[in-house]
Amino acid sequence: MKRLLIIVSSLFVVFFTLDISPVTRSERQGSPQSIDFEVGRRPQALLFDGSHIWVANQQSDNLMKLRASDGLNMGTFETGTRPVALTYDGTHVWVANKMSNNVMKFLAKDGSLVATIAVGQQPEGLAFDGKDVWVANGGDNSVTKLRLSDGASCTYMVGKSPIGLVYDGTNIWVVNNDSDSVTKLRATDGVKLGTYRVGDSPTGIAFDGSNIWVTNFYGNSVTQLRASDGQILNTVAVADGPVGVAFVNGYVWIANYGSSSVMQVEPKRGGVINTVKVGKSPASVIFDGTSIWVANGGSNSVSRLSL
Repeated sequence: MKRLLIIVSSLFVVFFTLDISPVTRSERQGSPQSIDFEVGRRPQALLFDGSHIWVANQQSDNLMKLRASDGLNMGTFETGTRPVALTYDGTHVWVANKMSNNVMKFLAKDGSLVATIAVGQQPEGLAFDGKDVWVANGGDNSVTKLRLSDGASCTYMVGKSPIGLVYDGTNIWVVNNDSDSVTKLRATDGVKLGTYRVGDSPTGIAFDGSNIWVTNFYGNSVTQLRASDGQILNTVAVADGPVGVAFVNGYVWIANYGSSSVMQVEPKRGGVINTVKVGKSPASVIFDGTSIWVANGGSNSVSRLSL
């Protein structure tokens, strides 16, 4: 069975807090200035809550809360085993613990644990649709919808090894890593509206307001689909092992795990217009309204790119 070999498990876990130590990278060919901050072991997922960057350190089994303005560590919080995905509901930070088969809900203002909720096998993706939290259960080919109003849940079957989710304002899109496809579910009731082929080993997913963008890890490409009907509009060649993807100020940014870089793609022409070197094995990319942040899984750091 084909699986994305990014995450490496550890035999034991030590919890600790690291002081932030910024390292500045020199600018390359007009690229944004990059500053690196040390975090925990194997950072995988990132989240911006309006003021802070949250980092899921999957081999430290914890979350770190960094002040976005300067990268200062505001706290480190214990999670379950292998935290790999994050989402934010406006008040709480949610984390998916892949090897604990649960999600945790933390109060964003102080990091206190509010709830731990059992979900499917190997949860690897999270999304918030304005009312409910959705979980991609990579180990049992399903997604779980957690209704926040009363705690009820529903589960819907999708493709093989779902690992990523995004909400387009009406529907939930699911990345099926082992099916080389994405599935579109109506958010109100989970009805399957379509399943669409993409590239080889799709991983990350983002919405630009009109289109869905999917990174294809083994295809070294990004697929652009029209959200209204799933029609493929373009496939853009990028670098080795694209994983994370984000839409920022009219451009698509891609984290290339295999080439330790992020790329800026102009969506109308589908051309790569900028490449920035970051730390080793970047896995995710987000935007805080001013800067781009990248989780460098192989360097135990996050990079902040000033645009």
